[in-house]
Amino acid sequence: MSREVAEELKKWILRGEFLLTERVSPIGKGEFKPMKSPVILAKDIMTTPVITARKDITLEKASKILVEYDINYLPIVDENGILIGIVTSWDIAKAVALGKKDINEIMTKKVITAYEDEPIEIIAKKMEKYDISGIPIIDKNRRIVGIVTSEDLSRLIGREK
Repeated sequence: MSREVAEELKKWILRGEFLLTERVSPIGKGEFKPMKSPVILAKDIMTTPVITARKDITLEKASKILVEYDINYLPIVDENGILIGIVTSWDIAKAVALGKKDINEIMTKKVITAYEDEPIEIIAKKMEKYDISGIPIIDKNRRIVGIVTSEDLSRLIGREK
């Protein structure tokens, strides 16, 4: 097996796909910094429990829930608690401005999600990529177990300092 690995490595070197270089810089003597802190996962900072609603909720009731619980995200679930969409405070404002009446007309059906064991760096990148400020955290059955928002990330940064 080791001969096969060595032969493959030799081929890579000869084709220029694996480059051997001089060391970049010596480790040196003196002060060493501690290793990076452990990876922080979604489950470490997510907000729980998550307030959810069914797809038959009215826009008026959805807006009252957002105000009552002082939240900006209302995940929409089916009768089994499985995520099927999300409504934000912005969606509600837009619905009122456009005269929409049905929650199904305004909810985002293709929801960007994450799992409990995803590193927050990945979640933050998703939020930036899709220009969103909140991501529902789901289990393997698409049931909501938490939510990570930009506010959660801000609290984490404040805590780190």
